Parts: sequence; C-alpha cells; structure tokens
Amino acid sequence: MPRTSPPAPADRSLLPALILHVLILSPLLAPMARAEEPVQEVVMEAIILRNARDEAPAATNPTATSTTETGAQPRGLDSLLRDMAGVTTQGGSAAEAETAVNIRGLQDHGRVAVTLDGARQNFARAGHGANGSFALDPEMLRSATVTRGPGAVTGAIAGAVALRSVSAEDLIPAGETRGGELRLRYGRLSKSPTLHAAWASQLGADADLTFAATRSETGDYRDGDGNLVPAGQRSQSGLLKFGWRPDADHSLTLSGSLLDRSYITGRQTSVPRDTDLRSGMLVLDHVYDPDSDLLALQTTLYRSGMELDQTSLDTSLTPTGGSRAYRTETTGLRVQNHALFDLGATAHELTLGLEAFEDKVTTRDSSQASLTPSGQRRVWGLSATDRIELGDSTLSFGLAAEGYSLRSAAGGNSGTSLSPRLALDQPLSDTLTLHLALAQGYRPPALSESLVDGSHPEPADFAVRPNPNLKGERATSAELGLSYSGNSLLAEGDQLTARATLFRNTVSDYIGMVWVGSVFTGYYQYQNINRVRIEGLELEADYERDGLFATVSAQHLRGIDLDTGAELSRVAPDRLVLTAGLRRGADDEIGARLTTVAAKTAGDLSAGSWTTLDLFLTRPLGDSALLALSVNNVLNDTYTPHLETQPAPGLNMQASLSIRF
Repeated sequence: MPRTSPPAPADRSLLPALILHVLILSPLLAPMARAEEPVQEVVMEAIILRNARDEAPAATNPTATSTTETGAQPRGLDSLLRDMAGVTTQGGSAAEAETAVNIRGLQDHGRVAVTLDGARQNFARAGHGANGSFALDPEMLRSATVTRGPGAVTGAIAGAVALRSVSAEDLIPAGETRGGELRLRYGRLSKSPTLHAAWASQLGADADLTFAATRSETGDYRDGDGNLVPAGQRSQSGLLKFGWRPDADHSLTLSGSLLDRSYITGRQTSVPRDTDLRSGMLVLDHVYDPDSDLLALQTTLYRSGMELDQTSLDTSLTPTGGSRAYRTETTGLRVQNHALFDLGATAHELTLGLEAFEDKVTTRDSSQASLTPSGQRRVWGLSATDRIELGDSTLSFGLAAEGYSLRSAAGGNSGTSLSPRLALDQPLSDTLTLHLALAQGYRPPALSESLVDGSHPEPADFAVRPNPNLKGERATSAELGLSYSGNSLLAEGDQLTARATLFRNTVSDYIGMVWVGSVFTGYYQYQNINRVRIEGLELEADYERDGLFATVSAQHLRGIDLDTGAELSRVAPDRLVLTAGLRRGADDEIGARLTTVAAKTAGDLSAGSWTTLDLFLTRPLGDSALLALSVNNVLNDTYTPHLETQPAPGLNMQASLSIRF
C-alpha cells in the first residue's frame, strides 16, 4: 500500500530537543560524573520509579476529576469511561479503530485534550466522524484520569483525559526485583486470540526496564438482530520504558511506543478503503524533587504522531488506484512546579505551569483539495494556581494565559487569551463537603476550521473556504457539588462515597459552518456564529459492605444554541449505569452491570434508547494465574449508540487468562 513516512518515535527531528534537555539537566547530574573511588557494596531495597504526572490533578484544578483502573476485566476504553458521569466516547469499539472523547457534550477540534503517558494525542482529520481522535492498545492501558470542565489544560474547554500505560510498578511485586505477566484473551468478537506480554526488571538499585507487546485480531460480528457488521482489525503494538534515579533528588523516565493497525472502512458503503493506521511516541520525563517545600519540578518533553494511510477499493475490495493520507506530528514541552509555604496563618500550595506544543499536519489526497489542510499549529500556555487552606476550608485562585498561531498555504491566524478560575471546598460536617467552582477556558481554532480551503467529494460537491479572522471559543463554567464520605451508614463497617454535581458551561464565539454567498456561487466557511449553553447533573456513588459492592453513575445533560434555541446534536443523552456484585479479594469478584441510555430525539444526530446487561467474573487460579470471564449484552439488544454509525454487538462473551511471573 502506498504510504507516507510513519511518525516514528525516533524521528531525527526530535533529537535536538532531547539533546537540549540533556544539556539543561547535565549540571544537575554532575555528581554522577565523579572520578572513581573505592566502592563498598550495599544491598538496597528495589525502587520503582513513578512519575507524579500520572496523579490526578485535583489539587490544582477546580473541576471534577475521576480516576479509574482497568483491572482484569476485558473492557475497552469506551466501556471503561462509561462508568464516569458526563463522559462518553465515539468510536474505539470493535467496528471503529479511532477513539474520540466527549466530555459534557463537547468534543472535536481540541475541545477535549487527551494525553497518553503525558504526550498529547492531537490527530485530527475532517470527515463525517470525529475531528480529533486517537488510537491505543487497550491491553497496555492501566488507568484513565478524566478532568471535567474548562481550565484542565491548555487549549481545552471541555476537559482532559490522561491515560497511563503499563509500568514497572504494575508488574514488579513488593520485595521483588522483576516481574511480568502473560495474558491470553479470546471471545466472540475475536478472529484469533489476543496475546499480551509485559515484563519489568530492576537494573541495580536505581533503574528499571519495562517491555510490553500485544498482538490482536478482531473479526466481523452480528448485532442483536443477527445482521453481520464488518469490523475486522489486525493490531500489533510494542512499548519500552527505562527509568533511572541517579540520586535522591532526580528521576528520569524515557519511554517509547508503537501501534500498527490495519482494517477496511466503508464496507457497507460504495467507498471502501484499505486503511493502515500507525501511531507512535517518545517521551522523556524528568522529576527534580529536593528536600525543599518550594521546589518539586516536573519536566516532560515528548514527540507523538499518528498517520492514517488509505487506498480506495471497489465493491469487490480491489484497489482502484486512489489514495489519501493524513499525518499529525506533535512536539511538546510541559513544565510544572509545586511549592508549599505559609503566609501568616494561611498555608499555600502554589502551582506554576508552562506548556507549549507544535502540531505539523501533512495531508496527501490524490482526488481533490482536502478538507484537512496541511499546515502548522503552535499553542502555548502559562498558568498559576494558589490553593489556600483557610481552617477546614480550601480556596483556590487560578489564572491562565494562552496563545496560538496557525499557518498554512491559505494564510495564517493567531490570538491570545486570559482565563481566571476560582474554587472553594467547604466542609459542612464530618461527612459532607460543598464544592463551588467558577472557571473560564479558551480553545484556539483548528487548522481545519480557520485555514481549510478545499472541496467536499462528490456527489455532495461544495467548497469550504478559509477564515483567517476566526476567533477562538471562550467557555465560562459554573459548578455546584456536594460530596459524602462516611461509614456505618446502613450497617456496621460499611462505606459510602458519593458526589453530585450541577454544572452550566456557556461557550461564546462558538465555531460552526455557515453558507456564504448565493445558491450557485456561494461556499461554506467556519465562523463564530453563536453562543451555546450546556448544563447538567452528574452523580457518582460507591458502596461497600462485607464484600458486597455497588456503584452508580448517572448523567442528565442538555445543550442548546442560545441564539436559535435549537438543541445541540453532540450532547450525550441521559444515562444510568448500575454495577453490583460480591468481592472476596482484590482479584476475586463476581457481578453485573446494567446500562440504560435514553433516546436522543432532538438535533441532527438522533439515536434510540437502549439497555444492556453485562455479567463479569474474575477468579484467581492459584497464586500466579487469574481467570476473567464476561458475558456482554445478555439481553441481546439491538442498538446503535449516539454518534455511532454501526450497531453495537449483540450477545457476546470473552474470556482471558493472565499469568504473573
């Protein structure tokens, strides 16, 4: 298949940035270069390096943050995030290779920022699907942290998703120096068994090495009515991480990963395409944490990229000669410092941050002027957050300055913004806490909005022209939350944690497509056309008692165009997820999950209601093996989730066997 060069993590253009980082760090690492002297052998306990970047940013962000671990169950990211109120996904299932995340009714064009091990995933292309997506290997995934609302990170007005892949800390048992796992999955959605292997080892007392690889192949499936849905994919991925702690104050982590996925899109249309997706990244982290309350510095340099290479096929799946390719390469830097100090009778936690990244977009299309323009986007942000302890209360003040520049053959665009935020956590009793937050955020326009200059393919042939005067979107969000954490509520020793949040997010200068000119000589263009408002209620609760567990996740969202009164199409419908079961240990549980979703009747993207019931079981087999079973869509319901184009699988089963060594 014809293809452009893949976004290899080891791209030479990243070397200057890595060399610069090493030069900056070299004075700090000077003690490592001492002349040799007699050494006395010392046996030390093994150290597993963990980057503080992976922790939830709740202390520095006034918005709601949730973290979930993947566990042993064979669940994809779409199913995992479904347990979080206000969060949905588009794609990422057996029939869709790319994933987009929707937070509180907003997605696409960078409204949601996604990072994997700290590296931005900024791939975007214009089309009928999501404009802003990523691809990952779910077998590598270990946790997902979602921050809802503007102000989470630079350039995102909906929120942020921070994904963490497998590391040495996940594999090496306490008191050991090495460890690994071998996992085999198979089920009705698989064409062949999925094989995943991961291994980590301590290299002396100050370093560790982690390696992981996965091979998987899914097949076509049938929906609840028995109709065949094309969904075949072949994937292979690899990951390598090296951690080094040269002294008590410094730690460095160098990681790289590659993913290759092949599949055919559009088999149910007249335009099938043989598709090869490749993504990769290289990340260098440095943590400087001396014995000082004023200095806890984290620096991340990364290069990430994703490429989609497609060849047109006829209805017999024979190549016709047409091809197109989309490639996004992102180079970024993130620096953050935490300082603790007292001013009078108040304790302060001051967080200063800097983030900058550059996207280089390359598009090749043999048939037409593409709606995904080639070009360059640069985004930067400076932020400061002061978290102040006022007795039992906590007050947070934040301010972010952001800017961007766009450049392509159609021209350029640039802009800046200043966004404040405020939050208050006020305990009402030993178990109840009130949460208040006001935050503003800014989202720069994308290349495919401001500088697009192309035509939609036939038969709906129309032009889309650039708008170099397009302004960024501004979001203002207000939140009111109430959280509960207590025990012995219904029975002695039980535990209940719950949080309910009311929010309203108003976006001004919202970007949409409008028709300009006459019927015969006009064209489409992205403009700042209106204001939108999204408001809703989110509820999450966890209950445990003597091995019994139950969780609730519920959402009620509504979004409207304030100028026309029309309902927003991409705001997710109401959803309720109930999970309950019996847990006899960390890896020994049996349970059921009920998901019910209301219909989406208003807007351009309607969807019917649906309800699914899933059953799951995990059971240890001796000291080193774990069996996981799941039966999904037990009711064999036929449904197509909101924003999806193909029906979901009907009744299906999966099983996995994991062996730790």
